[in-house]
Amino acid sequence: MQNSSTSKIGTSSVRKYLSFFLCSILVIGACSKFRVDDYNPYLYGRVKLGKDLKELQVSIVNRVPTNVPNQVAVASGVIYVPDFEQSLIKAFNSDGDLKFVIGNSKEKQDKVKNFNVKLGRIGLVTVSDNDDIYVQSRVSKEDAKSDKVAENIYAKKSGEFRTDAEEAIPSVILKINDSGKLSQTIYADGTGGSIPFGYVERMEAGNNDLLFVFHRHNGAMRLSVFDELGKLKQKVEGIDFKDSLNQGEAYTWYVDSFFSHPDGEYILGSFSFYETKSGRFKNRKILKYELKDKRIIPIKEIQDPSETLYWVLNNDNFFIWETEVEEGNSIRLQVHDEDGNHVNNIRLNYPPPRGLWRETWMDTNDEIYSMKIRSGYLEIHKWK
Repeated sequence: MQNSSTSKIGTSSVRKYLSFFLCSILVIGACSKFRVDDYNPYLYGRVKLGKDLKELQVSIVNRVPTNVPNQVAVASGVIYVPDFEQSLIKAFNSDGDLKFVIGNSKEKQDKVKNFNVKLGRIGLVTVSDNDDIYVQSRVSKEDAKSDKVAENIYAKKSGEFRTDAEEAIPSVILKINDSGKLSQTIYADGTGGSIPFGYVERMEAGNNDLLFVFHRHNGAMRLSVFDELGKLKQKVEGIDFKDSLNQGEAYTWYVDSFFSHPDGEYILGSFSFYETKSGRFKNRKILKYELKDKRIIPIKEIQDPSETLYWVLNNDNFFIWETEVEEGNSIRLQVHDEDGNHVNNIRLNYPPPRGLWRETWMDTNDEIYSMKIRSGYLEIHKWK
């Protein structure tokens, strides 16, 4: 009997430790699945602020540089910086040396190429893998009515602030080839069209010479996809998702954003739901819209209003931007696979002071960039 009892105790202990071991393995596996990869910025290039053609010419108000872009385009080792003061696109190398200028420059300098293209008032700028430059060209305020766009505080990213609402000034998109010549003028209805863009929130050059423009059209946000000839290939609006979003009269939904895969095969749409009576945030839903067969697939539901869809990567993963309020100097990019499973995290650690950092953006090579102004320079930082 004594041996039997000892045997039972031993068996029980083995089971206890085996269970503990298996639980530990599961916990370790779960932790590794949701690990955090810390990314830090390194200086990719910088451009001097000043009054010379070879510098970025900006306005100084109360000793603070104003009229400075929030982001720039980087392609083939060249930094394309819009100079709003002079209505020029200035192309610098990473050392801050001016390589060439696009636009009607009144000032000429030796050893600096100037491609004379009438740009108008410059807005957004993006560059394709083939070094084609897309420039949003806007008409003057005197020639068009402005339209205030309602602000959605739940769609704002960490560090972003505005003192005024955005103004929707009609514009077109100019495509300038790698020889510095204007090759296309793209309207909201494509090349050869007549409908200008209104409010444009994002403009991205995709793979295969595609262009994605997230803009307002007839009061609704739309993602328009243009092909290499500037023709309107696809357009997606919130109404295309309505059958998958209907939750009765108790809740009202709004479009947060549309992001296309760089190849243009599908679009991820983010939608926020609010209680109709109280206006209180309920949740956010991410749906996949396959452009070929127009099939809609639910991907993700988010309960936290501080988490927003941020980018679609080439490998079909996507990022959700999460503001880390407690940290203050960092944000987290949640990595999700194409089925919406949370598989990893990336933390971007911003060296203080956080107020110096401007916008953080990505390109179609899935590279992450940030910008800040320091000691009279516009600095472009890359994350890894």
